[in-house]
Amino acid sequence: MFHFLSIANLNSSKGCFVLLDACRLLAGRGAEFQLHVVGAGTAEIPAGRYRQEIVQRQLQACVAYHGRQQGADKEARFSEAQAFVHPTLDDCFPLVLLEAMQHGLPMVATPVGAIPDIVLEGETGLLVPPGDAAALAAAMESLMKEPLGAAAMGRNASQLYECSYTSSQFEETVLNILKEACAWPGPAAGVRPMPDTSQHEI
Repeated sequence: MFHFLSIANLNSSKGCFVLLDACRLLAGRGAEFQLHVVGAGTAEIPAGRYRQEIVQRQLQACVAYHGRQQGADKEARFSEAQAFVHPTLDDCFPLVLLEAMQHGLPMVATPVGAIPDIVLEGETGLLVPPGDAAALAAAMESLMKEPLGAAAMGRNASQLYECSYTSSQFEETVLNILKEACAWPGPAAGVRPMPDTSQHEI
């Protein structure tokens, strides 16, 4: 049994129904997997409606919706997962992917926003076209069929997190920027500085 995790509030822009459609395809092929979905219901997609969508697709045996979780409960979901799925249709820099990297999980996501800088195709995870349930199912299935390869991607993701996204690394990056700014020699020759207007009457 392969365990997937997805964490996002229930919005269609997060691809939550695309993920269910992908799971229906996998279940139809007899794949043995469990998807754990964590995220609060919204005005667009209340929790009750999402549970109904799971039932309508006959996915009760392989999809578990847990609602919003924090702290130890959320940590437990990360600990039991073998891969993270984030089929968002429109995103900038989803921090939840950094959490997945921190926990050493391979990721399946879409190449929108800055995600391709986080999910490196074939290295830290797999990228699929937004809204493509068939491609999403294929990517998830490939991780299930190659658990050792999936684990290797997870290790790569953890290493990338440690190298680029920890708080200490962020602080070092900011410090380097400040050092470069302090070492700036001033305006280039021929460039006139801005006049001092502090003593001028307004």
